[in-house]
Amino acid sequence: MIHSEHLEQFSEKLARIVREEAERGNRVVETAKGWPETRTIMVFLEKPFVGDYRHLELTFRNVDDPHYWKSEYFDEQTGHVLACKFGDSI
Repeated sequence: MIHSEHLEQFSEKLARIVREEAERGNRVVETAKGWPETRTIMVFLEKPFVGDYRHLELTFRNVDDPHYWKSEYFDEQTGHVLACKFGDSI
């Protein structure tokens, strides 16, 4: 489920990636709030990241676990996470 308030409150750095990914054909498929911390907002993209955003002041992690997601960018200032699913790649 996608909650518009999650997207409205989402980290500006991560929202920038969401916009760039959308321009490249990726899309938001789910949002969540409150895990693993109460301040956390999570946004999930349908497919793996198209661009490389490791130059931004974010923490990148290659999770690569089909039970969870492929990879993520974490904004340490806000506790927000942008994760990408595997799409058709698994």
